[in-house]
Amino acid sequence: MPQYWQTVPLRRAPAPDQPGGGADLPEWLQRSLYFALVGSALISVVYVGEFSPLPMTLILDIWVLVLAGWILLRGRIIAHVTLVVVGVYIGTRLIGAYLNAPPIEDFLQAYRWLVYLVVFALARGHRWNRTDLLSRLAWWLIGLATLKSILTAVFVGPDERPGLFLENNFELALFTALAAVVQRRKAPYAVWLVILLGLLTVLSGSRSGALTYLVLVTYTLWTSRSSDIFIRYLGALTPVIAVAIPWFIFQDRAGESQVIDRVRFFEVFQTETAGWHWLQWLSGTPPITPLSSNACEELSYYEELFSSAGDGQCYSVILHSFVMRLIYDGGYVALAIAFIFPLVIMRMSHVRWSLTLALLAIAIINSLSVSGLNNPYVALPILFAVLTATGLEKPAGTPDASKRSPHQPFVPLEGAFR
Repeated sequence: MPQYWQTVPLRRAPAPDQPGGGADLPEWLQRSLYFALVGSALISVVYVGEFSPLPMTLILDIWVLVLAGWILLRGRIIAHVTLVVVGVYIGTRLIGAYLNAPPIEDFLQAYRWLVYLVVFALARGHRWNRTDLLSRLAWWLIGLATLKSILTAVFVGPDERPGLFLENNFELALFTALAAVVQRRKAPYAVWLVILLGLLTVLSGSRSGALTYLVLVTYTLWTSRSSDIFIRYLGALTPVIAVAIPWFIFQDRAGESQVIDRVRFFEVFQTETAGWHWLQWLSGTPPITPLSSNACEELSYYEELFSSAGDGQCYSVILHSFVMRLIYDGGYVALAIAFIFPLVIMRMSHVRWSLTLALLAIAIINSLSVSGLNNPYVALPILFAVLTATGLEKPAGTPDASKRSPHQPFVPLEGAFR
């Protein structure tokens, strides 16, 4: 007669409106982003010495809008206060734009970051349950980007800096922040992902990328716990490598310090704001106010960033740095909204403080160099952090596609297309 062992019943999974729970995003939505990024990366590797032929920024923005549309139609909205505050600020920008009548394309380009804030707020209470896809996505993207950088250095030359999708300054923020999001405690492969990203950072020659890499290493060392002696030995060497990489890149490009474009942009910004009083520093210019003709003439080398109207005017986008663009268009109020609101949304979503600060640091570093939170490469990892805020494992009693046997080793690309 068979014997039955008494077992403890599994704890029921929390309802979507309870803490620790969440409404799962449909799998087609998660897979679509995964395959779009991996497929585009595979195509881009063939174009050695060139950027990706695909409009990656547009593709990612379309996915973000589809996500927002699904949440509005089928999801649930819990961040009402956040949405109201952001909505009021958007209203002030729309009123100002109506009075100033700038080209619509230029207006949308300047305030895309507000759309991302809205999507962050909408994402609260929803869960990206295929966390295995995020881990493999990090390996695919960082691995293929490193491969393309090596091929470019060999066949084109070490001074070339074509990215997997576009300029390194943008995509390295995505790779670094994505690596931070998928870090797991006691995960031995995490160190190898960080080391691979360090090689990519050196090959890219990006100074902002080097600084974001330093943030990643700090975050990894702060959160990692491992009993493996070899991994602990590598971990002890990692800080030295992390500091050496930015030093090497900055030294290698030290000769550019007199002609670096960011210096020119800052000088133009200082000239344009020289006569501002405290109220202008607080609220900025009416959205969106063109720069002076002298400023546009001085930055004529970047004529492709002039107004879409083709009238010879240029706007704050030509300054590249998102921080300068925020202050010019919206003052310190816009600066505070752009960086405080992601922090608040992540913390209200129960994202750990360590990850929240790491992602904000990466966003700020990127914002000092290029468009920062105004591009999807910085916004996506923050969105992932909000969607996986309950941890990379689902609540107890809920099946998890990414769960593995404790005796099964991690293989980065295994099962990526199942």
